[in-house]
Amino acid sequence: MTRRCAGIAIPLLACLLTGCVERRFRVESNPPGAYVYVNNQPHGPTPVDVPFLFYGDYEIKLVKDGYETLKVKQNVSTPWYQYPIIDFFSESLWPWQITDIRPFQYDLVPVLQPNLEVLKAEAEELRARSKELQKPRYPDPREDKPTDKPSPKEPAKPTEALPTPRETPVLPIPKTNEPK
Repeated sequence: MTRRCAGIAIPLLACLLTGCVERRFRVESNPPGAYVYVNNQPHGPTPVDVPFLFYGDYEIKLVKDGYETLKVKQNVSTPWYQYPIIDFFSESLWPWQITDIRPFQYDLVPVLQPNLEVLKAEAEELRARSKELQKPRYPDPREDKPTDKPSPKEPAKPTEALPTPRETPVLPIPKTNEPK
């Protein structure tokens, strides 16, 4: 009886001592405080730890006021102990926890504020160049000026001669044998 209890207790104890793998990546930014989205899911301001289940590509987006939004396709490569067959032993039979932490550091670029004086000078130059352009051939329909359109009572007079219409030949329709 004691051998039988020991035979049952040892596998049960082994099941309780099995390990697991904790996977996460740590996203940091320079400057800190950028809000992090991983695969369009919000995770908070940097530095932040993001748990994950699967290895592969993740879309990481960092947003911070005064800085350009940064979108990165980050690859999280599979470690050797997570390859098929080996992962069974590392996740089920290894008696200790394995922690896989991947640090990712991103530098944010400040938004460039345009020089308003240079921008105004370029606008004035473009405005002066536009005055030298020829008027459009057709009137702009967006303008509120009255146009020289004929009144709806009298038909419009063509300014150019229209080509004479061609007659479409009529082809005979073949008869089919229809059942009576």
